[in-house]
Amino acid sequence: MPAPPSVKHWLQRTRSTRDRHGYSEGESTVTNNVSHENLMRYLDGEASPEERALIDAAVASSTELQRELVLFRSMKNDLHAMNFGLANDQSVWGAVHRRITRRLGWIMLIAGFAISGVYGSYLYFSSAIGAWEKLATAAIGLGILFLFGTVIYERRKEWRTDPYRNVYR
Repeated sequence: MPAPPSVKHWLQRTRSTRDRHGYSEGESTVTNNVSHENLMRYLDGEASPEERALIDAAVASSTELQRELVLFRSMKNDLHAMNFGLANDQSVWGAVHRRITRRLGWIMLIAGFAISGVYGSYLYFSSAIGAWEKLATAAIGLGILFLFGTVIYERRKEWRTDPYRNVYR
């Protein structure tokens, strides 16, 4: 991803006198006792009122801090303006379509299973197979259905509480 224009301009302007971290020889990460972390906390509104007053005084007296504050503010604004494409494929009508088709699909699936289950049970219990064989095969079938039902229930419960369910790649 290309650097925002303001950062790109600053990097081109200072590339020859700066090392790979962006600092010239002898320059530290702290200017006038204000670290970059404190400057970012100041921009994010996380600094306490005392820290804000100290940073305001330091910025007023240092052109270096003023430059870094402008640079950090520009980077922050550029990062907030970026669009990561998470909601590009979502629309109001897409959400309505998903809600209707999902609900209708579940209703039809359950109704089909219920009708098939009732008819299959009628045929099964009205057949000439022995009682023990019917009981054994019914226990196996019900066991599989219960296991399948609990797996579906657990997956649905997990899906409802998943914090990343609406994150798309």
